[in-house]
Amino acid sequence: MKSNNNTFRKLSSITFSLLLLLFYSCKKDNDKPVEPPKDNALKVTSLSNTTLHYGDTLTINGNNFSTTVSNNTVSINGVSAIVLSATATAVKVIVPAVGATGGEVKISIGSQTASGGNIIYVPDVFVAGYQNTGAFELATYWKNGNPVTLSTNQSALSSIFINGNDVFAAGYERINNLKLANYWKNGIKTTIGVNESAANAISVIGNDVYLGGWEIITGFDLPRFWKNGVGTTIYFTDVVLSTVITGNGSCTGVYASGSNVSAVGSARTSQGTIMPWECTNGVIPADIIPNNHGHSFANAVCINGNDKYVAGCQNNATTGLAMATVWKNGISTILTTGDTSVAVATSVYVAGSDVYVAGYEQEDYYHGGATFAKYWKNGSPVKLSTAPSTATGIMVFGNDVYVSEWEDNGPIRIAKYWKNGVPLTLGKVNLSSSGSAIVVR
Repeated sequence: MKSNNNTFRKLSSITFSLLLLLFYSCKKDNDKPVEPPKDNALKVTSLSNTTLHYGDTLTINGNNFSTTVSNNTVSINGVSAIVLSATATAVKVIVPAVGATGGEVKISIGSQTASGGNIIYVPDVFVAGYQNTGAFELATYWKNGNPVTLSTNQSALSSIFINGNDVFAAGYERINNLKLANYWKNGIKTTIGVNESAANAISVIGNDVYLGGWEIITGFDLPRFWKNGVGTTIYFTDVVLSTVITGNGSCTGVYASGSNVSAVGSARTSQGTIMPWECTNGVIPADIIPNNHGHSFANAVCINGNDKYVAGCQNNATTGLAMATVWKNGISTILTTGDTSVAVATSVYVAGSDVYVAGYEQEDYYHGGATFAKYWKNGSPVKLSTAPSTATGIMVFGNDVYVSEWEDNGPIRIAKYWKNGVPLTLGKVNLSSSGSAIVVR
């Protein structure tokens, strides 16, 4: 019996020790801190700046960004931004042309998207024209009011186009007393005219540069259309003779949209009247724009979706006075009556369902009244100046209306642009200048 008790005691002691060891082991495990689950959610905590211009560098701060640059997709107002660099907590991007005065910053990685809130976008305003030196005019454009001169020879600009970082401007330059059509890309000149000529309009898609203007060929100033420097003379079918003719005239508007390039202008018929024409992708003979009276001019074109708008003028059938006109898909809307005034539409821009047309009107033609810069929104006129003036271009950016113009300042003409009816003087106050076209990026 004594032996059995000793065995029992030994077994009990061993069992107690094991239980005690297990207890302390469990207690030690329970004392370890419980780690929270890792937060892998994509987050934006701040932006380096909320007032931005095209080309600025924006830093997006946050968490769980990809360190692989290409995995981070950033947009501002729905426009893709180029990502420069990326860490887990900061992504740097180049601000694109936002297309509006504000927009939301978003970053996406895989299936996750995070918002950085809205920014204020300050656009760049470009106005093309010329600035006189006191001896002759020089091709000049103004960026945000600052002049950029493109030539040291007599020259002028008629049109301007912005394609990403590239600034294209079209016009003429006179060398050795020969006036030639040219365009400048970032200040580098390309001459496209061979004979006396000038470029009136420019539009760019990708690497293709389209221009419209005129050139004297065999003694006649003919409408010309250039694609990448290769020129084509625009001719049309004479409605009286039912034959193709080439008449004196000019290509005054070019607009590239998607895969289509529309060119418009005017030319003289066999009867001596001026007819407006339009051609697409350089296909000739051009089409006569319908619904017009004699002596009608097409000065500018704008494409919005499937709709084509052409701005110009046509004569009042009774008085013979010019009436500012806009054609939508060939159907004309007359903006002025032509009873006692002369008016011409020089530019057209479409924003949503609103049609904006810029131009000028001599309100009291029979008494030699002054000509005033105006624009029409959906047919309703807005008079920009009470000084003799002409509106030459129009563009809408967000809710803001921009109009280029020149205005008489006593004996000289001064380049200006208007934003929502408020003028900004561009040219020197003591030397003649002119604003011929405007674009906002």
